[in-house]
Amino acid sequence: MALLHTEAILSPEGTSTNGQARLAPRRYTTLDGVRLGLLGNSKLNADNVLVAVGELLKERYALRSVFVRSKPYFGTPAPEPVVQEMLEHSDVVIAGVGD
Repeated sequence: MALLHTEAILSPEGTSTNGQARLAPRRYTTLDGVRLGLLGNSKLNADNVLVAVGELLKERYALRSVFVRSKPYFGTPAPEPVVQEMLEHSDVVIAGVGD
């Protein structure tokens, strides 16, 4: 079947009129000596993935500690007590999702 309107074919490369975004300033230049927080969203495999990430990071960096928590429900923000625990026990937090 022949294409009737070839001008409707779009390039997958895309273009953007927006400028490039800059990353936020980083407080740490390395994870050596950092207290790492891992926050799962309670979905299937989220905790498993985060624990594996934590293990890899412990192999590569001299982490001071690893603190793991999960949200009770993936569809809502972390409860304030969980947020406060993460702030108290972590310098850097990785939030993970799973399915």
